[in-house]
Amino acid sequence: MKTATYLLAVATFLVAPSLSATQSPIVSGIQASAGEFSPEVQLYVGRGDELANRLRYDAAAREYARAADIARREGHLASGTSWRLASAHYNDGNLVGAATALDQLTAEAARVGDLEVEALSIYYAAWLNGKAGRGPEMAARVARLEGLLRSQYIPVAVRDRLSGWLKTSREVAAIGGIQ
Repeated sequence: MKTATYLLAVATFLVAPSLSATQSPIVSGIQASAGEFSPEVQLYVGRGDELANRLRYDAAAREYARAADIARREGHLASGTSWRLASAHYNDGNLVGAATALDQLTAEAARVGDLEVEALSIYYAAWLNGKAGRGPEMAARVARLEGLLRSQYIPVAVRDRLSGWLKTSREVAAIGGIQ
């Protein structure tokens, strides 16, 4: 019998915004950090964007990974570049690779205290794990996200948006017969 957690993962998949490698890091699911897109990072992001536009997502992921490494080396939270990396993996069909990139971003955001990026990366990693059929991994991330959303320090707009997404996911699961 399918568990409520598994169906929540499926429901989350149905209502989650889609990932796209060609989206701007400013209007995407996770914004770039201040100063992240230095000239050297922009070089690799540009290469990745060109490859993604030619549907060569595996090669784009390698360029985005290099861009993220450079951003980290320069002392920035690699949020925008990690989002692009996850998007390229997603578009290449590598859901676990996309979730792994976001899990790394989650850890990095937690280390520097960026609650917004931490919460968003947890949410998207949960969504990806659910889409990949990895219910236990998805459930662990949802539980972590729910705890984080109780923090008084998380931006209200982020809390409201993610709480809404989680609520909608539960409502879809309830319609599917899960109480």
